[in-house]
Amino acid sequence: MTGAAGVGALVLLGWAVGTVAGGAWTQSWNVVRRGHFRIVAWSTLMLGGLSLLAVRATGADPVWPWAVAFVGVSLLYLVVQYSRTDVPGTVVGAAAALVGAAALIVATDSLPEWPPALAVLELLAGALLLGAVTNGMLLGHWYLNQPGLKPWALGRLSDLCLAGVAASAVLGLVAGGRLAGAETEGAVLGLQGFGESFGVFFYGIWIALLIFTGVVSWMARRCVKIRSIQSATGLFYVAILTAGVSEFLVRYLMVNAS
Repeated sequence: MTGAAGVGALVLLGWAVGTVAGGAWTQSWNVVRRGHFRIVAWSTLMLGGLSLLAVRATGADPVWPWAVAFVGVSLLYLVVQYSRTDVPGTVVGAAAALVGAAALIVATDSLPEWPPALAVLELLAGALLLGAVTNGMLLGHWYLNQPGLKPWALGRLSDLCLAGVAASAVLGLVAGGRLAGAETEGAVLGLQGFGESFGVFFYGIWIALLIFTGVVSWMARRCVKIRSIQSATGLFYVAILTAGVSEFLVRYLMVNAS
């Protein structure tokens, strides 16, 4: 995968996979009403649909059938939210996450400069982080519809955010040489005096964004502990912004790494 379409495909597909995976995990607790998971399912379908457009634009034919299958299973995930128990949603959501993970694994074949195992772990860690912050933000809002919902539910998702930050940081450090050495010619729009490559600079920005996301996630966790759910939800808004930007940035470096 190359260019803007390749970056978009990797990020959007990972975002959709992480969202449905986080939703399936949350639904397995049997404490959140299914109306919330209908919202998660619609969010997954929106992200999955956008990822299909991006995958098609890249011409990455091996990824296409897996991406289509993922969106199909995600649609089924929405349908089963109208059943009477959480079991179908948990099972189908997990299945959608597995199909989506397979699509990400196949996508690494389009990154020949990367060791396969490292590329797979990079994409899965990004999906984990994006899925955690998205589910945290959505669940935080759902507390308004389900006042009796215990704070520990949102606390688990804030812990998942911290795990996603940690995983992304470790893998980013392991791949630091590749990411910082990415060819970013044209990234400064031809401005004179800035050189031809901003790989090291962009890598530094990514590290800063990731650290900031971790700090915000920790603050959200502290808010949950004092039962300030709306404050935690506001912090998840910040986290979803910084995590999203950091993920686009690191995938840009990944696609352009030599």
